Amino acid sequence: MPDKVNAGWFRMASEYGLFNEDREFLLSVCYARYWKTGTGDDDIAWVRVRLLDEWDLVAGEVDLLRSYMAGLFTERFVPEFTMASLDGRMMLNTTFWGNGTVSTIVIRPHSGPVVDPNEART
Repeated sequence: MPDKVNAGWFRMASEYGLFNEDREFLLSVCYARYWKTGTGDDDIAWVRVRLLDEWDLVAGEVDLLRSYMAGLFTERFVPEFTMASLDGRMMLNTTFWGNGTVSTIVIRPHSGPVVDPNEART
């Protein structure tokens, strides 16, 4: 199953423009469990990363990608991750559900060009 899930999120990320030319993107990570402080929401950060061939987000058991909700019910590693493109045109989320199913969604706020608010005209 991990290979299938990894292939699915990667296909959607490629199709909808997550990566820049250097395969960089933003990855949401929660430091609350790592630092064992805070409420969780205040410890979430967007980290700029570059996807390497050896990455395995699903089976890699990276604690910063552990699902908070699943952690309430099981000690088993259950990943959940959210990514965004550097240009802000898309966001991708992969979630594992309690019944063993997986969902990956892509959110694209609009399909037109991104307008810099400093250059916008009225």
